[in-house]
Amino acid sequence: MEDVKQTTDETTLDDTVNNCEPEIDENSAVSAQEAAGEQDKETVQAILAEQQKLADDLSNRLIRLQADFENFRRRSRQEKSEMSTLVTADVVKQLLPVIDNFERALNSAATQDVQALRSGIEMIYRQLINNLEKIGVQTILALDMPFNPEQHEAVMRAHDDSKAEGTIIEELQKGYSINGKVIRPSMVKVVANS
Repeated sequence: MEDVKQTTDETTLDDTVNNCEPEIDENSAVSAQEAAGEQDKETVQAILAEQQKLADDLSNRLIRLQADFENFRRRSRQEKSEMSTLVTADVVKQLLPVIDNFERALNSAATQDVQALRSGIEMIYRQLINNLEKIGVQTILALDMPFNPEQHEAVMRAHDDSKAEGTIIEELQKGYSINGKVIRPSMVKVVANS
């Protein structure tokens, strides 16, 4: 009996729920959807307009940055060229007195003796070396030094039992560096006892 009462209660409950559902007017539902759709369109269009404005601003900023960078590169090239010209002019100014002294020595070579000419050339050589040292040029030490491939170029080998293996026994051409950077390695003869 309880089963029958429970089934009747369930049926009554279902009928009650079905009867409580509101009737939906199809026209008002479509109008609500259209209104929601229009509102969504307006929102989407506003967001798109805002994003387009942001994209345009970023694009303009990028164009300005590219132009600034090109101007910077152009200015850097120009400054580098001007700096190179100034450095070259400074070096030439220091070498011009040496050239003047060589010209004087050549002009007076016919009237002077050999010893006076040699003395004048030695003075010019010292003047040239001093001017090079002023701008940072240094000679690379080689004779009786251990061979260093970063500073020396071995062009000959020799056997010498009195010297250690790899010792430089003759400098064929001087090497030079500027502020520690090798611009020309020394050409040397190296001991190779093996």
